[in-house]
Amino acid sequence: MDNRNFKKHFLVTLVILLVLVVVLTYFLFIKPKLQGYVVNKQIEGKDLTLITILNQVQQQGYAQIAYGNQTLILVPYNPNQQVAPQPAQQPATSGKVGK
Repeated sequence: MDNRNFKKHFLVTLVILLVLVVVLTYFLFIKPKLQGYVVNKQIEGKDLTLITILNQVQQQGYAQIAYGNQTLILVPYNPNQQVAPQPAQQPATSGKVGK
């Protein structure tokens, strides 16, 4: 009878140790590798999106991005480019010339 109890306790202890080894292996080796893979793919997606938007701005002169019910329009900005001043408008006259 004593031999059976020893084997039973030994198997339970072995299963508990095996589960602990698997859990530690996951948290120390597998999870960090998966996280690194996910982060690299997120960076790759961000870079691809940015390159696509920049290519569209270069080809079309603008990029239109919809966000909900709002629209964002991106255009290239050249700080050296000067805007021509608008001519002053003449005041409207009532049609009477002189007195």
